[in-house]
Amino acid sequence: MTGIMTGISPGAQDTPMEEKNTKPRRSDRGPRITKRDFDTLAWIAQQYAICLDHLSVLLARLMDYSDYARKPDDPGELGQKRTTKIVRRWQELGLIERGWILHDDPMWVWLTPEGLRLVRDNVGELLRPYTPTPAKMNHLYWCNHARLHIEQSHHDAEWASERMLRANHKSETGVKQAHIPDAIITIGGRKLAIEVELTTKTYARLDKILQELAESEYHSIWYFTLDRAKQVVETAINALPERYQGRFVVYDLDETELE
Repeated sequence: MTGIMTGISPGAQDTPMEEKNTKPRRSDRGPRITKRDFDTLAWIAQQYAICLDHLSVLLARLMDYSDYARKPDDPGELGQKRTTKIVRRWQELGLIERGWILHDDPMWVWLTPEGLRLVRDNVGELLRPYTPTPAKMNHLYWCNHARLHIEQSHHDAEWASERMLRANHKSETGVKQAHIPDAIITIGGRKLAIEVELTTKTYARLDKILQELAESEYHSIWYFTLDRAKQVVETAINALPERYQGRFVVYDLDETELE
């Protein structure tokens, strides 16, 4: 790199050009990891993967605006161009893969084995590499949406995702396996189970899950639902003994906006 020099002595004009360009090259040039990168990648690892729309919201929330001369016009999310630039930098570092899983859906991002190694102090060493599949995309999208919605109003929420719960779950031969919810969160010392229900399970299966959750140690169970699934879940909850019904809260995902 050639800098602009001031206070040049008369003899300096005779200096060969190659001697003027001897400024040492910085050894730390190129893509680097910031704290926001680390926090975002750990979040993605916990959730399996994330779509570009949700990623722009997450990155904006983790941004330290004091580092910028001018706050974005819409602080709720980054623009697609800026978000994509960050994703490309992660990919250049070998930390993520990206791809379009479903037609007309946004791009998805998930961590490589190297990315998982980077955040293992935060997420543990038990997570296995994961590649999204079309069959899981809708449920994964709304699980991420539910988490972003909860975190915007409960900043102190500690989130244990299904992926984390399964990775740390130890099964015992001959012992009935407990139902694993889509997440367990801790708010103010109280544990809550999070379920994202998008399809209409058979009544017998849904009733079995609700009964187990109702008799569990959770302080409350929050159900995030869509379309007809909301009616089915509410009907099943109302069929439970009255002492259990108040433990459940049902949310309509269509009414949960992200800020």
